Amino acid sequence: MPKNRLLYAGIVVLVATALVWVGAELAKRIEWLLPYTAVIGIVLLVIGVAQEINHNRRAKS
Repeated sequence: MPKNRLLYAGIVVLVATALVWVGAELAKRIEWLLPYTAVIGIVLLVIGVAQEINHNRRAKS
């Protein structure tokens, strides 16, 4: 790592800017997919809760 604080800060700002730009480009390209992934997440949660309820019923009997 550089010992000069300005050089270090410049590298950090440059890398952070590049990563934010890549993230924004990725978000633009996949934003149509987000509603579908949200639905999949909700379905998985409902299935998981149903399995837990079923498991608890079997354990009690």
